[in-house]
Amino acid sequence: MYRAWAKGRRIRLFKVLFSTACKNSCKYCAIRRGRKAPRVTWNSEKLVKTFLTLYRKGRVEGFFLSSGVFRDHEEVVEKEVEVATKLKERGFKGYISLRLMPGTPSWLIKETSKVADRTGVNIEAPLPEIFYEIAPDKGSYRNDILKVLDKASRIQPKSGVVTQMIIGLGETDRDVLYTTYRLLKDFKLRRVYYSPFKPVKDTPLENVKPCPSYRSKLLYQAFFLLRDYVFELKDLVSILDDNEMLPKTDDLKTYLAKKVDLKVDLDSASLKDILKIPGIGLKTAKAIIKLRDNGLQITPYVLKRLLGVSRFKKVVNFIDYKNTKLLAK
Repeated sequence: MYRAWAKGRRIRLFKVLFSTACKNSCKYCAIRRGRKAPRVTWNSEKLVKTFLTLYRKGRVEGFFLSSGVFRDHEEVVEKEVEVATKLKERGFKGYISLRLMPGTPSWLIKETSKVADRTGVNIEAPLPEIFYEIAPDKGSYRNDILKVLDKASRIQPKSGVVTQMIIGLGETDRDVLYTTYRLLKDFKLRRVYYSPFKPVKDTPLENVKPCPSYRSKLLYQAFFLLRDYVFELKDLVSILDDNEMLPKTDDLKTYLAKKVDLKVDLDSASLKDILKIPGIGLKTAKAIIKLRDNGLQITPYVLKRLLGVSRFKKVVNFIDYKNTKLLAK
């Protein structure tokens, strides 16, 4: 069981591999070929019944299916589609996410999009040279990964296309940010997931140090600033250190605001500029503009009523009140 955001809310997700058998030898993976590990493959009917039993008991709300590459890539994805189709036929109307395999052809991506709310294929690394080093059997970074993401994004499942990369295997935050920006802008991906590397015993990378968890937290903050808060890539690149890594801070948005001594006039600022204020998200920014369009001046009193006292205290330091007497109100 796994908690995840889907369709605008957090749900209990049934996250499962169709098979733990795999013919690939990815250097980081617990189910890589040749490693001693339990090898189990679901019967499609049994998997459907297991999920629906849990769903009807209220224990899960959504379904996420991926798999080891136990056969040809197309056969693996076809099995996923078969399971999702059976769920639909038996009345399940909830969230379904299916993971594509590298090299999945267009016709099969289309079939997947008919039964899944979300699809994606794991990019594994932000740079092709790292990808080929850690996942030597997964094909071409460009043709089997990026082109699949591009095709999937054009077909456009209901909840979009996602991918995942492992961090902590030689890349810098600059590498991750540039690749993330391209995935957002060129492929219109809905999410990029960052998986901090954790060494697995009896794999070629078992002696590599684990990636500190704070890195993924910072990268997720950076991702949402790029996707939802209209920050530019150059804004984030500007705060990288000499090693091309993000600063260790609890809140990147606040760090950026303080770095440029941000001051925003709420009575004239654009939506883009309002979104750069720490403590203000899209909903609040639109509410401010609506109040303004209705002829209301955004005084500290008005802002405090809108935000509440605690959020107001965080926000007020970044507001430019040209009439300083307003601060007394």
